[in-house]
Amino acid sequence: MPDTSEQKKSLGEQFTTDTAPIGLPWRLLIFSGVLFGMSIMIYFGFKLGYESYLNSRVTDLDNQLSQLSNSINQQDQQKFVGFYSQIANLKTVLNQHIFTANVFPFLEKNTLPQIAYSEGKFNSQTLSMELFGRASSLQVLAQQLSQFEKAPELKTAVLKSTDFNQSGFISFTMSLSFTSDFLSKPI
Repeated sequence: MPDTSEQKKSLGEQFTTDTAPIGLPWRLLIFSGVLFGMSIMIYFGFKLGYESYLNSRVTDLDNQLSQLSNSINQQDQQKFVGFYSQIANLKTVLNQHIFTANVFPFLEKNTLPQIAYSEGKFNSQTLSMELFGRASSLQVLAQQLSQFEKAPELKTAVLKSTDFNQSGFISFTMSLSFTSDFLSKPI
């Protein structure tokens, strides 16, 4: 049996744990200190070196700008500012301009030969037009309305009123509502 006690000791010795050292982990502390020191050096390097370089560049560029502005006389500067202002205003106006001249080619292309317009009123706020005219028959008027409804330039085409004349023609009032894309650029 002496073998079992020796086996027990060797097993016990095998499973004993080492005691943990008490104190700070010195490797981690040294690594953290080196990183902190490097970050402070980088900060002061940027603060003292690069900031002064950038400030000198700003001063140089300010001097160049003042020399450039002094090289152009005041009257020419005022003329340029006025011209630029006119160009900017013109661009704004043209971007908001409604090209009502697009309506005439549209009507010419999409009107049947048996239809004659006597009057038209265009409303630029609603992008709509009210047409007054006459047609040779109700069938022709229905065909005209169908032609307008198929047109991609229109949102809606509505027949508002009809009236039979003694001369055999039909007077009508029609409302057309154009898409904003159609009137936003010239054709």
